[in-house]
Amino acid sequence: MTTPFAKVTHVILDLDGTLINTEQLVDEVVSAVLHKRGDFTASRVRKAMEHVRGMRPGDGTRAVMDLLEITDVSVDALLAETSALLDARWGEVSMMPGARRLLDHLHVHGVKTALATSTPAAFLAKKMLSHDGWVERLSVVATGDEVENGKPKPDIFLLAAERLGVDPRTCVVLEDTPLGVKAAKAAGAFAIAIPSIHDDFAAYEDAGADQTIRSLYDLDLSLWGLPPFRDRVDVALAAPSDTKADGNDGVSDAFVESVLPLRPAVRLGGPVVRGFGRGSKTLGIPTANLDVAPIKKESDALAPGIYFGWAGLRGNANDANDSRGDGEAPIENVIAPMVMSIGWNPFFDNATKTVEPWLLRDFGKDGDFYGRELRLAVLGYVRPEADFASLEALVERIHRDADVARGALAMERFEGGKEDPYLKFVD
Repeated sequence: MTTPFAKVTHVILDLDGTLINTEQLVDEVVSAVLHKRGDFTASRVRKAMEHVRGMRPGDGTRAVMDLLEITDVSVDALLAETSALLDARWGEVSMMPGARRLLDHLHVHGVKTALATSTPAAFLAKKMLSHDGWVERLSVVATGDEVENGKPKPDIFLLAAERLGVDPRTCVVLEDTPLGVKAAKAAGAFAIAIPSIHDDFAAYEDAGADQTIRSLYDLDLSLWGLPPFRDRVDVALAAPSDTKADGNDGVSDAFVESVLPLRPAVRLGGPVVRGFGRGSKTLGIPTANLDVAPIKKESDALAPGIYFGWAGLRGNANDANDSRGDGEAPIENVIAPMVMSIGWNPFFDNATKTVEPWLLRDFGKDGDFYGRELRLAVLGYVRPEADFASLEALVERIHRDADVARGALAMERFEGGKEDPYLKFVD
């Protein structure tokens, strides 16, 4: 990969779904407006919206109305209705996981960077009011109302490259939609896809993506001849006994994995709920699932993948009226290391997002946590979600993730995370 891409010198960034997490808000608002216009099934509306993802607002509205055969309102009127609702809620929009890290890195290293967004300039100003001026740090900005044709036509990326003063063939575009990838390739640029559609990765390959990654956490700029990130931390894992004769104190290069520290740490929690029943039964791994709905904002701060950190589990020792009913002593609050999966778990093809931490401690007969409050301080990212050829391969990888978590949490920079007051249930 390094040979053909080493000539890249400039970066062009999409906005929605790539740098800021607008997709879920837009889907919620637009689908509600559309359902008022006809008796549509949820799946039909969702498919129509997926078809136009990445288009300019006017183009997308027109296309959705055609797909749903909405004729009782004009494009401008429907767009005005959705725009007014969105304008009142843009302050809810957060950065995509890894976006701040990327922007800071490009700025520090002086990499000329363009923002190329389908959003019109007036909408962009409103959309970015809740952010801290990072758009002004970019080299150039190109908006959807400045070009004749929207994505998948190449106009927006050609304009961005022109304003950068470079040939598009020296640029790499980061995009979250197949339409955006097609537009980037039509402009002659390279395209990295970071899919916003979690279950349709083939669409990005069909669009011509040069590389597809799960999230911005997994972006390796060095493959493109750009300054590499230097913030990952190596975790040395104990090698099997038959490899300890390599003179490296029982650790070989094959048993080193890198993790990405999260700055700041992400905190989330809630009562432990029953999940799919597969943690202990299918995998032999006792996960303590959390309900995603009440912690949507916090969970959205994390890309789908595997993480590590510390867990605080509330006991009942301070509640004189709370009896376990088994004659045993009250349960104390505990703090334990944890490794966590968040996302859709490709192996099981979940229909909904899940948060499944595994507390890396033997709780014995106290291991049934249902209903007890669990708090998590997520300190680092291990790897993206992945599918596996077999259940055995999945279980092996989960145990390796646990080893990585234990190794990281034994390091001074992560070990102190267990002192986080959030984990201690001080009443």
